[in-house]
Amino acid sequence: MKVFAWEAIDNFNDWAEFDQFRAWIASELESGVAISQPVVQSYRNLDAFKEEWFEHTASKEVWRLVWPEPPFAGIFEKVVNQRL
Repeated sequence: MKVFAWEAIDNFNDWAEFDQFRAWIASELESGVAISQPVVQSYRNLDAFKEEWFEHTASKEVWRLVWPEPPFAGIFEKVVNQRL
């Protein structure tokens, strides 16, 4: 079975792109490709950003989605050194 990995997003171009991404990740959750995980350590140790974590069920990788907060454009990235 081939596992299709997620790709990091360094920033979202605008709110429309972010909303499209949120719809996509919701479909990943609904289909079981992903499951929600608790945020263990906030992005750059800053509690100022809204954030969610997701586990890619096939690879067991944990990823974070950090909401845009202008001028920060938001990100979706693999969590490194998570402490679950």
